[in-house]
Amino acid sequence: MAFAMQTDTDSVQAYLFECDDEKLYAVSIDPHGRNIPRSACPEGWRLKTGFVLGVHEPVPAEIDTNAVLRGIRNAGYYIWREGVPRGSTR
Repeated sequence: MAFAMQTDTDSVQAYLFECDDEKLYAVSIDPHGRNIPRSACPEGWRLKTGFVLGVHEPVPAEIDTNAVLRGIRNAGYYIWREGVPRGSTR
């Protein structure tokens, strides 16, 4: 479920997920995280918070917003380990 933002002022509701205490995180625009690969987190992704995702809106985690936007545009989700950004592809 990829999406396209038309302008720098566009934003979308997004959701931050965490994989137990693995320091593994994901962002998706699906509130249930159904499009985030379960294989990356066999224990199941746990919803942490919803937030507005946009070029000028910060992600509520230590990650570059532009990296998250690229992942969302390309795959519909973005996964990273704390301290190590890791883009996702299908």
